[in-house]
Amino acid sequence: MPALPEYRTRMLLQRENVPLVPGIFVSPGQEYPSGLPEMPVFLKAQIPGATSRKSQGLVRRIDSPSELRENLDRLLSPGLRGQAEGVLITEGLELQGEFYAGCTLDFGARGRLPGGMLLFSASGGSGVEGRSDSLVRIPFSLLHPPDIDGIREELDQVAGVPDIAALASILEGMISTFIGYKLTVLEINPLGLLSDGSMVVVDCRAEFEKSAVPKDDMDIFFPPGISVSRDLTRLEEAVELINRDDPSGTGFFRQNREKPSEGSIRVATNLCGGGGKMLWEMTTGSRTDIYTMNESDTSGGLSAFKSYRILRVILAQEGAQALLLTGSGMAFQNQHHLAAAVWKALKESPTPLPSLLRFGGTDEDRARELFERVARSLPVPVRTYPPEVFPNAMVDHVSGMAGEKVPGNEVPAPPAGEPFMIVENPPGKIFFYGERWNSDEEPPSVRACPTGFLRWSEGTLSTDPDARCIGCLMCETAALLEGGGEIFVQLDMPGEVD
Repeated sequence: MPALPEYRTRMLLQRENVPLVPGIFVSPGQEYPSGLPEMPVFLKAQIPGATSRKSQGLVRRIDSPSELRENLDRLLSPGLRGQAEGVLITEGLELQGEFYAGCTLDFGARGRLPGGMLLFSASGGSGVEGRSDSLVRIPFSLLHPPDIDGIREELDQVAGVPDIAALASILEGMISTFIGYKLTVLEINPLGLLSDGSMVVVDCRAEFEKSAVPKDDMDIFFPPGISVSRDLTRLEEAVELINRDDPSGTGFFRQNREKPSEGSIRVATNLCGGGGKMLWEMTTGSRTDIYTMNESDTSGGLSAFKSYRILRVILAQEGAQALLLTGSGMAFQNQHHLAAAVWKALKESPTPLPSLLRFGGTDEDRARELFERVARSLPVPVRTYPPEVFPNAMVDHVSGMAGEKVPGNEVPAPPAGEPFMIVENPPGKIFFYGERWNSDEEPPSVRACPTGFLRWSEGTLSTDPDARCIGCLMCETAALLEGGGEIFVQLDMPGEVD
């Protein structure tokens, strides 16, 4: 999902009267600013999607006017992360404490309706990623969000907050921002505590769904005249082609341009949604032994066909040692369909990786059951996790998994022989081989089709013109596990991957 940089996220919070650290924004080509805050100040490059900015030199403390111009010019120039939209100059405050607050979508669970999830920790700031077990999680309704009193009641037991009422007021504004602008992720880190007991937003970020942006707010989400860098890698270009073929759902992928720390383990990530992305960043943001090879977000109900194709891109990253897949643990996307896509990708990628897979959401039990059945047949070791296991526990297993030797795969061609039927279903084809199912009874592949697109009558396969294929891969999965391999799905990949 697209990301909003800090300066634009501040605009949204300001509309809801959330207190912010004083600051001014400078865009490329703008004259040297006047009316600067007193020294020291912080310069923060505004690049959508950039995380861990301080470690990348994108956040700098300035103690004198002589330093300011040189550092401002550097941050406004194109760098490894592309061209910044500008630089935010904020006042340097003496903080007495740092808190963390976040909002993300909660897709519900057994006994809990979908809604939002408020996250809070009395220990924020640098290194919060390694303290995810300290988070207080408060689900809330998007139609009837909690008021200040309701939030205060939930936080009454939190130690280390001197003014719960003031905090509840800020969090109410945060929830109003999250709901009002239909954001998928909203983070404040840190929420700073000042010496007089007041609190201000020191840093913030947001993610949103393009289709949910109202016309009146287009100037904030898509400012006119913003220069966007096109420094795409060949694999990022491949994902753009995939999104062009199949725009449904979110398929975001960007490779890390930074040099990995010596001895670090190179982990390719398939993060399913803003919640999964946030959890992984919280887990690894302060670690030097884990090098995250790419940012990713695959969510929004995309098909298994699209999940497979983007995962093939993720697996194609040169030098990757392990794959980690996780969502928030409450996904709307069917997890059994996702598991079928992962199984197919690990079988068919020329560069499969040892994999740590955390499924959570619809049909999560069937997803893990699928891998229990097929794990031994895969060319790489695979470990699955239930949604209650968070990435901070998964990451402890990465080093053991990454040491495994990985043979290469050959991308399979359709089975030998003439197929009885070929169904064109861009971006691929469904092949049916009648001789592999020697029975008049309906094959498992047809029974597994959730839409009735595949039909069986008197020993013959056909398709229903009034139904449609949703690209779930259930037909091929059932054919391989319960049938005779009578269905083979061939999905086209951009040449940049193969």
